[in-house]
Amino acid sequence: MKKRSFFKISAGLAGLFLLIDLAYPIKFQDLETYNPDKKFPIEKLKEDFKILRLALEEGHGGLHRYTKKEDLDKHFDSIHHSLESPLNEIQFYRKLLPLIASINDGHTRISMSPAFRKHMEQQPNLIPFKFVFIKQKPYILRNYSTNTDLILGSEVISINEQPIDKIINAMLKIIPSDAHIQTSKFRKLENPVLFSDLYNILFTPASTFVLVLKLDQGKTLKKITVKGLTERQLTSAAKERYPDDFQNDPPISLDYRDTIPVLTIKTFGAGAYSRSKISFPDFIKTTFTELAEKKVENLIIDLRNNSGGSDEYGKKLAAYFMEKPFLYYKSLEVKNTKFSFLDYTNIPDNRREMPSSRFRKNERGWYDALGHPNLGEQMPLEPTFQGRVYILINGNSFSATGECTSIIHFHKKAVFIGEECGAGYYGNTSGFMPILTLPNTGIRINIPLVRYTMAVEGYPQDRGIIPDYPVEHTIHDLLNSRDSSLEFTLELIKKSLE
Repeated sequence: MKKRSFFKISAGLAGLFLLIDLAYPIKFQDLETYNPDKKFPIEKLKEDFKILRLALEEGHGGLHRYTKKEDLDKHFDSIHHSLESPLNEIQFYRKLLPLIASINDGHTRISMSPAFRKHMEQQPNLIPFKFVFIKQKPYILRNYSTNTDLILGSEVISINEQPIDKIINAMLKIIPSDAHIQTSKFRKLENPVLFSDLYNILFTPASTFVLVLKLDQGKTLKKITVKGLTERQLTSAAKERYPDDFQNDPPISLDYRDTIPVLTIKTFGAGAYSRSKISFPDFIKTTFTELAEKKVENLIIDLRNNSGGSDEYGKKLAAYFMEKPFLYYKSLEVKNTKFSFLDYTNIPDNRREMPSSRFRKNERGWYDALGHPNLGEQMPLEPTFQGRVYILINGNSFSATGECTSIIHFHKKAVFIGEECGAGYYGNTSGFMPILTLPNTGIRINIPLVRYTMAVEGYPQDRGIIPDYPVEHTIHDLLNSRDSSLEFTLELIKKSLE
């Protein structure tokens, strides 16, 4: 997620605005008296839906990047015509989820009202497991339940008599992701809270769960019954049983496996570096200086689960592999310089002015952003790394990470290993993302305004980077903390040296 703003808002404030809502504060007593069964009149639902459509069509910079206008218009019209009776928040939310997912933009996220979210947190309706998906099938990786007979690594066959394939297929239709990338959706489903929330939205909410499991990848089936947990209970159990999952590792590190350096970058988020008192530019400079002094011939960069952050950090990493000036962004565009839907967002009235000096109208009637440091010719950084580069990616490699890897891939500077990158190859829509709050139901939606287009070509329009060497972990790898992608890469390097 990027935090650079083109409005008259500092980068720091822009980041803050993504996290809080200034226009529609929810009073404590509203949370206490919230009634999830309250139904909203048809006219109120239609008013909310009209505002949502206006915001998306007026502001979203990538609305039709992957979905044709006529297809999205049909979806809009279908929902509008379906609003024929009063609905409660969850019923209305169900209608909006597939619409938002159909935009195929990973930065466009919809969430329930703060009051409903608070209500959900207090319900014991979370399935007490963490699933991991292997070949699109869920296996139990973590057990937060009181059932001690459970065998970790069991494959899930059904939940409350619903076949798991039916459950997963329903969930995939309502999870946003860039382009038509499926790996990012499956990685998101590995979040136990998200998985349970989607289950309770799509199916009958439950506080007891009956699971049928397949044991040891064999034919033996076992039925277990477990009680649901609240978010607080699940978090408490997770921290107590799996403390290693909560280690506060630094955002960047350089280690050696034998003589092979492994540069792990967990995030490009500036906040993480500030909290860790680490300067990303200084760390990267020191790293490549060390590699040059040691005359290193092979470098592994681990960008798995790096969901993005500062696009300038991503550009700096790419610049250490370039021998000559290069282009990073082809363009940054917004649809308009004024947006009426901001009346329903967290952006205060006195901070909505679009500086005319920062934008120029282009041939298609949009506005090109001016002055971003990653626009125009970019200079290589020294010492340039001259050896072979191996980059590990997965479905959680997203946003600024996707931008960086697309440039490196386009210039053929690395070999990619793992699974399809979770970011669209040609860029994303993000930058400045006001939070739209629908005035009646309180449902919230991020509206990303800036369309980022990378200076790349010759690749499928609707995919992330497909690795040169696909590697998928087995459940036994994960249970035994074996990193098969890293081990594969080390073996690949070893063979190249023979």
